[in-house]
Amino acid sequence: MVGIIGNGKFLAKLDDFGSIEYVFYPHLGFEKHILDSAFAILYDGKLKWHWDYSWDVHQSYLKDSNILKTIYKNRDFLVSSTDYISISHDIIVKDISITNETEEKKSLKLFFYENLRMGEYPKKNTVKFLKNDNCIIKYDDKYVFCIGSDKKTYSYQCGVRSSESSAYKDIENGILKENSSAEGMITDSALCWDIELNPFQDVSIPIYIIISKYDNNYYNIIDLINTFKIVSKNKGDIYELTQTYWVNMVRDVVNNLNTTRYVSNYNDEMWKKYIDTCKRSILTILLLSNYDGGVIASPSLYPDYRYVWNRDASYISVALDLCGLSYASEKYFDWCRNTQNSDGSWFQNYYVNGKPRLTAMQNDQVGTTIWAVLVHYRITRNKQFLKRCWNMVKKAGDYLSDVAIDLSPSYDLWEEKYGTFSHTIGAIYGGLKSACIIGELLKKECAYNINNDRELIEKWDRALQFLKSNIDKFYSMDKNRFVKSINPLDTSIDASILGLSFPYDFVPADDHRMIKTAEQIENAFNYKIGGIGRYPEDVYFGGNPWIITTLWLYLYYKRLVKVLSDKKASSKTIDKYNKKCNKLMEWVLKHQFNGLFPEQIHKELGAPMSAIPLGWSHAMVIIAIRDNIDVLIP
Repeated sequence: MVGIIGNGKFLAKLDDFGSIEYVFYPHLGFEKHILDSAFAILYDGKLKWHWDYSWDVHQSYLKDSNILKTIYKNRDFLVSSTDYISISHDIIVKDISITNETEEKKSLKLFFYENLRMGEYPKKNTVKFLKNDNCIIKYDDKYVFCIGSDKKTYSYQCGVRSSESSAYKDIENGILKENSSAEGMITDSALCWDIELNPFQDVSIPIYIIISKYDNNYYNIIDLINTFKIVSKNKGDIYELTQTYWVNMVRDVVNNLNTTRYVSNYNDEMWKKYIDTCKRSILTILLLSNYDGGVIASPSLYPDYRYVWNRDASYISVALDLCGLSYASEKYFDWCRNTQNSDGSWFQNYYVNGKPRLTAMQNDQVGTTIWAVLVHYRITRNKQFLKRCWNMVKKAGDYLSDVAIDLSPSYDLWEEKYGTFSHTIGAIYGGLKSACIIGELLKKECAYNINNDRELIEKWDRALQFLKSNIDKFYSMDKNRFVKSINPLDTSIDASILGLSFPYDFVPADDHRMIKTAEQIENAFNYKIGGIGRYPEDVYFGGNPWIITTLWLYLYYKRLVKVLSDKKASSKTIDKYNKKCNKLMEWVLKHQFNGLFPEQIHKELGAPMSAIPLGWSHAMVIIAIRDNIDVLIP
């Protein structure tokens, strides 16, 4: 398993043994700080690191919260590590509880170790133990960390990882040397507590990890130590505040989702499974959402997805809207307005603070962003929002109409090839049509004067008509399906071709050509564990089924069922596609880990592959469960 914890500004990634691997500060995704933390117990002459395979380890989130609990059990002890980041402070709380499971009194030592490397490019740093304050501080010229507990420390060590002074070596030897300071490129440190436990007695040692800017200002260290003291005295309140915040957040989500149950006739067992999945997905998405609007794709470093892609974030914004969290979605659109290029486009991706990272063009991202604006308004009916976004929509619509008329090439959504792709054209169509609809909504529902923009809207409409007149270029009579791209021609199967129909509705779901395309996509993948991949020749991470693509096919079939039902098609045909939907959804729900959805699932082992969690995967899960297809179609 795996987990993330955070508060919208500060985020930490934990591995399946509960180690805090790295953190992001002062923004989500940037900068990274490799923490490499661990704890160990020394008893009966044996040293047991928490990642020792002699422990029976279980990990899960506490119900309806972003508080992660990892439990370690052997024949002598039951140990738990409860990890969370405070909503009120930029602080990690790691509360380690140890229970003596034997009938004998036990004497033991608890060690906590850190090998923190600060910043994207670590520099020489200093680590010190402050006896009077009962904590370790570690700082370079930019950041400062404070690590300590409200329990009196028995011993300590500050050292250099690759030297004889290493705190790690001291832990292995069972005795800390108590060097009070060290300097170097890779310093480390350890704290130790001596514990006596009677039979079945337990003890809790809370460890606090606090981060702040330093910028060579000594008073920032003083402020950090003062924060540490305040937090140490108020652990219970901080825990209660954090837990209550998350519980209240998902309570609102449940109330919003209840309408879905009755519309879709979900039974009790199915609905409980769906609602739990939605709650965990929303909690995860909120951890990926920066406090000022940017939404990172994933906290993953390998692959490096800790940036904002408009495409991913737009789907995430739709999921937030569908769950009633429109305030978070609106923050994202504010971010979009601030990052939009003067020509109306957006770059390939961004740091969460809005600075461009990769500047290649993926035109589908522009269309998807405007589509998401329309969905947001349909759900919220927020007229002021639509007025605020109109200038952004106008610039994006102008850009989309220009690239539509030329069938201009750009990079595909997989960031692998350059050309004119079916999915991209579908997204351009969806964005342009959304822009036209937004213009009409402003006039009819918002009493907004768009007369000066009439020629611009007519230009968009001409571009839409042009695209419609060229749809046959994307269809292969020989293959009996739509192709991946033209210019250059690529007739291979790709799940992204579904974007022609869902959600952008360039090609109607019941168009026989689209149905044949979808069925060929479905039949092209024969993984041992099931699921739908990107394309059969895929080699990225070995080529595996993806959560996104499997749900994409699900959502297309779901839309097809709706259209066929409205047209009174035969029940046999409708049942056929409903069964396909059920199979695809069951596969997705089976492949979550601690409630987290990855990008890919290993095609033979069923294990998570690539980034986990992936925000777009969680968004697609919510969109599929919410089952409000009509509001998504421009």
